Amino acid sequence: MAKKLLIIDDQTGITKVVGLIAEQLGMEFKALNNSTVATETFISYKPDVLMLDMIMPEKDGIDVLNEILLTGIPARIVLTSGFSDAYLRLAEGVAKFHDTDSVSILKKPFRREELIAMLKEASGQD
Repeated sequence: MAKKLLIIDDQTGITKVVGLIAEQLGMEFKALNNSTVATETFISYKPDVLMLDMIMPEKDGIDVLNEILLTGIPARIVLTSGFSDAYLRLAEGVAKFHDTDSVSILKKPFRREELIAMLKEASGQD
């Protein structure tokens, strides 16, 4: 059964590229460019892997991460940001608070090879 990926990023270009690469790796994916429905979509889709942007206009990635971790639904989480490392460190702190170690970091701009390696690792592919 194909691993499911949920991509939450306000930049449509990012969600399209990540989705195409995920499909090439044999993953199913759903993309959201609006973080206001992120938690509801996460609950209904139940992805194996979540790729979450930290800086979004509607709802901050930190808030989305906290809400998603509160659901208790297991998923590997890949956090992305092109801004300050402070957001990524804060997100790691939120994950530690929820006692989860299933969080990885992918800084923007990332290369195709970095994305492929991260998705393979997060989805348990060789």
